[in-house]
Amino acid sequence: MDTLPIFLSAITAFGATLSAGIFVKKYQKHIGVVCAFSAGFFISLSLFDLLPNIMTLALQAQTSIDAIFLAAVAGFVFLFALDRGFFNNIKTNHNKTKKSLRPTIGVLTTLEFSAHGFLEGLAIGISFQFQLGLGVVVAIAVISHDFCDGLSTLTLMLNSGNTLKSSMRMLLVDAITPVLGIATSVFFTIQYLSLVFVFAFLAGSFIYMGAGSLLPEAHRTNRPIVTIGLFLTGFFLIFFLSRLINA
Repeated sequence: MDTLPIFLSAITAFGATLSAGIFVKKYQKHIGVVCAFSAGFFISLSLFDLLPNIMTLALQAQTSIDAIFLAAVAGFVFLFALDRGFFNNIKTNHNKTKKSLRPTIGVLTTLEFSAHGFLEGLAIGISFQFQLGLGVVVAIAVISHDFCDGLSTLTLMLNSGNTLKSSMRMLLVDAITPVLGIATSVFFTIQYLSLVFVFAFLAGSFIYMGAGSLLPEAHRTNRPIVTIGLFLTGFFLIFFLSRLINA
């Protein structure tokens, strides 16, 4: 396995998240733009890259389609439980405090973003194990989302009453987790049978990330026409890019 593309992806993902610290004051109000664009990336990636590869692998491994479907549902439900259940508790606490979030809530929210980041980093590494083209497309989608996560992390930390120093520390944690996910994938090789279920799980989680997490955030901060336009731009960019790379 060629580790150079994986190494470059890890460095870029780390830099994309940290760069949010530079732009947060200027671009905080435009985080919905990045979210809408990233949502199109993740949904298109699942539909036009991960799912076709899952079907190819399933035929080779003679795997039950029902089992693959359940793995995709598991990925969707996992992020739904992590994101919605956790986020709703944070939102409730935010409404109670009215003016600002408690500092500990900001930290816990960052840890949730970090869990997403680790899973996304793992997805990059696993995709490169299977196919260079798929790894490139997954890396592009994940790195675009990392910038969005970085903005969210720093904004929530500062708004929850944390100091700039502690906020930057948590941003660093958020930046490291995708790298840890990528590094973890380097130390083991996934067999075809397992790869089917891993990709199915990732497809389900990416669909939720796009439709259930990023799009609502984009709708909250953008005009509908802006959200739709940026979503479709990200969606078709990944569609054409995947066709070009895998041609």
